[in-house]
Amino acid sequence: LRPGTPADMCLLLKQKRRNSDRRKEQSRDAARCRRGKESEVFSELAKALPLPEATSLQMDKSSVMRLCISYLKIRSLMPDVMGNEISGSDGLSVKADKLYPKALDGFVMVIAKDGDVVFLSESVTKHVGLLPIDVMGYSIFDYTHPCDHEEIRELLQPKPSHSKDVMEEMSFFMRIKCTLTNRGRNVNLKSASYKVVKCTGHFVPHTEEAKMKIGLPEETDLTAVVLVAEPVPHPSNIEVPLDGSTFLSRHNMDMTFTYCDDRIRELIGYDSDELIGKSVYSYHHAMDSQEIEKSYKTLFSKGQAETKAYRFLARSGGYVWVVTQATMINSTRSQKPQCVVCVNYVLSDIEHGRTVMADCQGGLADLRHSFIPSKSSFFVPHSKKEKST
Repeated sequence: LRPGTPADMCLLLKQKRRNSDRRKEQSRDAARCRRGKESEVFSELAKALPLPEATSLQMDKSSVMRLCISYLKIRSLMPDVMGNEISGSDGLSVKADKLYPKALDGFVMVIAKDGDVVFLSESVTKHVGLLPIDVMGYSIFDYTHPCDHEEIRELLQPKPSHSKDVMEEMSFFMRIKCTLTNRGRNVNLKSASYKVVKCTGHFVPHTEEAKMKIGLPEETDLTAVVLVAEPVPHPSNIEVPLDGSTFLSRHNMDMTFTYCDDRIRELIGYDSDELIGKSVYSYHHAMDSQEIEKSYKTLFSKGQAETKAYRFLARSGGYVWVVTQATMINSTRSQKPQCVVCVNYVLSDIEHGRTVMADCQGGLADLRHSFIPSKSSFFVPHSKKEKST
């Protein structure tokens, strides 16, 4: 209807305005109700997570969703886990499970094939300063050195030659972001440095039985890697005093000795002075050369490394088993590599002490200098002996 007078027009405009305001108010009420219901759902989800109540109350919606997805992946890998309790476990085993992370000199990581961090133990905060709830659900590539990404991707893909029933063991080094300073203070992630950690673990295959228990499609593959990550300690930050079975050594960048602890004499028999200027490669058992070379390649590419147990040749013959933690030290002025400092842990007594395996061992050197052959001891072929007679 067309308004007949200006008063009618004004009345119509007011009515339209009231209708518009009413619709806006209804829309705001609906949105408020929707947000309220959504918040209730997220609050229930947060409470369902195995986290302290104070932590769950502070999380935003994206964090709740991220951690819920990680928790569901963990449940798929361990379908027998119900909440915080393991079916059939007694109180003693539950207490022991809580002590395992404290006994580790590192932290536990569970990483999916695509690189997502599914689980991270609380001890990660002690070693690198990161909080588990800030990392879980994100990609491991967001927290590791870019030069290590290709190696990590290859390791996260199980080899087709291995059976799903066999846990494929792995061991590697990677650089992870560290927000802890040398003085123990925390910095933000943008200012974080990198710390070298030694990762050992194996694949956990996602079985058909586990898929059926939680109702996943058959084509779903949630195979993951369980790792124990142990930071390689810097020589200047070693808190525990070195015992009598440990000695320090310093080397040039070509791994020749420039210094060695006097304790090496009691442990392996060498005088520290006789090692100066000698290459460390001369004192390794030949059968361990490949592993030693691999460890030193890691050292020079990542700054730190820890060897597997290898055989260090003893002065009088034989060898001892040793594990070495090596750290590359940079110059304070140029920040270029200056030397390598090694902490050497002797694991055994001298084995096969009467067996001389290399020129560096005193048994062979003493034998070479003290043995003076006589003419009667020379080898004479049998045919010549017959002619002389």
